[in-house]
Amino acid sequence: MYKYFITFITFISFLSINCSNTNQQCSYNTVYEFEKGKVLKFKDFDLVYTGERKVQKMISDGSKINFNFFDFKISNASGSFNVSWTSGTGDIAPQPFEFNGKGYLLELKNSELLKKNLAENELVIVKK
Repeated sequence: MYKYFITFITFISFLSINCSNTNQQCSYNTVYEFEKGKVLKFKDFDLVYTGERKVQKMISDGSKINFNFFDFKISNASGSFNVSWTSGTGDIAPQPFEFNGKGYLLELKNSELLKKNLAENELVIVKK
């Protein structure tokens, strides 16, 4: 019985390995969970969720509207920059960005590529 238990635990541990481990690489066009500080390693860069921020903007009629931004750091040996995603006024669309001359899309909340809704802590990186 103990032997089967150890085999089961080993199997479950194997399944829980993901691309945040140092030797694993994330694939583009795939759903991944993100959390603050967790590194997702893609072929061309590392991606780290740095947090959420709220910004209040004044609109033309004098009222205020709130925007929630999800901030990520994109980096590799050649440099880094930040990319932010927001649904803005409700348009849930991918956030395009370029890194080292290549184009990508950051998808949150909804994946146009995969044609599915994403959970609060899920993202997809699409390489154009």
